[in-house]
Amino acid sequence: MSSVLDPKPERSSSFGRMPVAASRVAALVRLPAAEPEDLAAVLQGRHLPGLDGLRAVGVFLVIACHFFGPPIPGDLAVSAFFVLSGFLISWLLLNEYDTAGTISLRNFYSRRVLRIFPAYYFFVTVSCLIDYFRGHPWDRGFGFSGLFYLMNYYNATHGHPPTAIAHAWALAVEEQFYALWPLVLLMLVRRGRGHALAILALVIAGIAAWRSFLFLDLGVGKPYVFNAFDTRFDNLAVGCFLALAASERWFLRFARQVARSALLPLVSLGLLIVSRCATTASYHYSLGFTVNAILLMVFLVQVLQLSRHPLWAWLQHPVVRYFGIISYPLYLWHVWGLGVGVWVPIPPAGQFMVGVAVSVVVASGSYFVIEKPFLALKKRLTPSPQVALSAASLR
Repeated sequence: MSSVLDPKPERSSSFGRMPVAASRVAALVRLPAAEPEDLAAVLQGRHLPGLDGLRAVGVFLVIACHFFGPPIPGDLAVSAFFVLSGFLISWLLLNEYDTAGTISLRNFYSRRVLRIFPAYYFFVTVSCLIDYFRGHPWDRGFGFSGLFYLMNYYNATHGHPPTAIAHAWALAVEEQFYALWPLVLLMLVRRGRGHALAILALVIAGIAAWRSFLFLDLGVGKPYVFNAFDTRFDNLAVGCFLALAASERWFLRFARQVARSALLPLVSLGLLIVSRCATTASYHYSLGFTVNAILLMVFLVQVLQLSRHPLWAWLQHPVVRYFGIISYPLYLWHVWGLGVGVWVPIPPAGQFMVGVAVSVVVASGSYFVIEKPFLALKKRLTPSPQVALSAASLR
């Protein structure tokens, strides 16, 4: 290895060092740790590698988008959250079904309530009080939407106004998914996974067709097709499809092919950027959401298998993982954190950093003071260690 990495003494010119630099990069790609892990083996572990890191990247992409504006594709991060949630929730439920022969809806909903409600309702209460004392009291419809996880349809029918809790639309979509999916999944898997996969594929195609019809033919506005559960469920369904397909031989062969090189996730990201940023609104608000979700699914499969490679191992760094663990409260509080940052009389980049720092501090407080006590209760309702599957990664 040293003969590859160490420059030879006689080649001291800058021209002579160019092949050495290239060889170092090549050697990095050929490290033994670069060998992809088998997806089936990865999914048998207690912790799914890279997912906390992806959450961290996603939440900071959202924060940057909300500060600097639309050129940053923050909606891709939300689509990634949807795919992750669909996959993780479905995988947890499928493991429970394989182990116990059924799915305990009572335990599922209890775990979700303990995981989500304390931090969310604390955030909504504080936001309501801040807006009240600022002279912007919430009207009944707005408050009702925030209280009952209907902010997505409030935004959809009110033009997505820039409110303190407008970003809770994504949480509303996920909560509506949690309310419906466990029972639907239970009915589907009882008829076999092949049947369930076929139904999900039809649903994904159906949602894409429905959204295209609304936007292209009926002229329904962007706020509706962006926010509504009936137009965004396909993103979650793609994650559900991954969970169901992950044990199928044909999909495992596909997974090995897309992870045979550590550079292939960069191809997926490149295609994702093209799909999101180099296309028209007609494409983005019709088929684009579905295509993006499928590319994100492929990227997720690649990261799961390549998490040990130096190109992707940073997703497992303790600091990155910590940001992923607090991504839920960070997503909740970042609007208020950025609001503090803009009051500081410094250039925008500095304001952004201050806003991020405030958001991280508040999110950390929410996690340790409000969420962790309830997470301890949540663990008691987890059926078995094998089903847990990195509970910290689940919102």
